[in-house]
Amino acid sequence: KGLLNSSSLIIEVGGNRGHDTVEFIRLYDPWIISYEPLVSMARNLTEQYKSNSKVKIYPYGLGSYARNLRIEPHDYGNAGTSIFRKLSSENSSKIVQVELLDIVKVFQDIRQTKTKNGIIDLLSINCEGCEFEILPALILNNMTQYFRIIQFATHLGLVPEASCIYCQIELGLEITHKHLFHYTKLWEGWVFKN
Repeated sequence: KGLLNSSSLIIEVGGNRGHDTVEFIRLYDPWIISYEPLVSMARNLTEQYKSNSKVKIYPYGLGSYARNLRIEPHDYGNAGTSIFRKLSSENSSKIVQVELLDIVKVFQDIRQTKTKNGIIDLLSINCEGCEFEILPALILNNMTQYFRIIQFATHLGLVPEASCIYCQIELGLEITHKHLFHYTKLWEGWVFKN
């Protein structure tokens, strides 16, 4: 409590069905920029929040570099869909094309155009394994310092060497942030040390 308010900017990576977005609005009424790569789900989110001018939904995923990918929606309501999950068949009728944007470029633009001081209040990541790609990209590009709070869900089992990458993420975040809450390899939050 007290860390976020109605003038806070939250970046959400993995909008999914909007469960986290609903809670952010209920608790803080912040400005939210949400990225959801499944176009059908992004459309649903856009419709759901069309009356809230503080919420902007983008039909893209974020990655360490820009690219287009073929993915297969997975699980009830697409909740388990991941860019890292293998396709069940190259000819599956469920396969969809998604577009990933370069996370560093996206966040540099947001810092310049959507913030007063270049600081984003909260980065919330729940994207079925993309945390193992985007957090290292932010750490390697010295970008974590521009987020007051970073929270992310951990999805082991989708990425080779995920445990090793997880440890590297932890070490990288410890340079600029300290634990706000920590459920090891499940869900955790980090707050900027200053």
